[in-house]
Amino acid sequence: MTARPTQGKREEIIRAALREYRRNAISGTTLKDVARAAEMPLGNLYYYVKTREELILAVLDECAHDLQALLDRLSPLDDRAWLAAYLDWLLEDPAEASQLGCPFGALATELRALGDPAADRAAEIVEHYRQAVAQRTQALTGGDPDRVFLVVQGAYTVAKVLNDPVLYQRSIGQLRALLHPTSSR
Repeated sequence: MTARPTQGKREEIIRAALREYRRNAISGTTLKDVARAAEMPLGNLYYYVKTREELILAVLDECAHDLQALLDRLSPLDDRAWLAAYLDWLLEDPAEASQLGCPFGALATELRALGDPAADRAAEIVEHYRQAVAQRTQALTGGDPDRVFLVVQGAYTVAKVLNDPVLYQRSIGQLRALLHPTSSR
């Protein structure tokens, strides 16, 4: 993985690209669109990012960094507190979630569909995410390591297709039942 830029224009460009890719898809976003979103002339963008491929990899590095920052923030918590904090994170902006889908999975899905070489890097990020969620929630799900992850991904996908933040909130809210198991289970 390349060194992550600290601050400055390059990071603004990467963040702008991530927003544009999530809103309009990678295939629907040009470098000109990214430059506009980063509030700079296209020629200036090339000083920081030479190619579309370089920008996509930088965006994926940013996604990996964001995911790791979340996991690091949650890591000291016990499994129940971890799940509660994770669910809170998922519900920070249900409208965005229902419009844009999973911040990691949506990009990975599109890159795979496009046959883009960066798809494997995106899949690594999603797999890291899946494993982290599985590891922390397996004991709470009766031994099914992927239950929470798959419910979350399903909620993202169906809510995005229907543009329904309430459906997304309800789906994630149902996972809260894992925090308070009943004896009838």
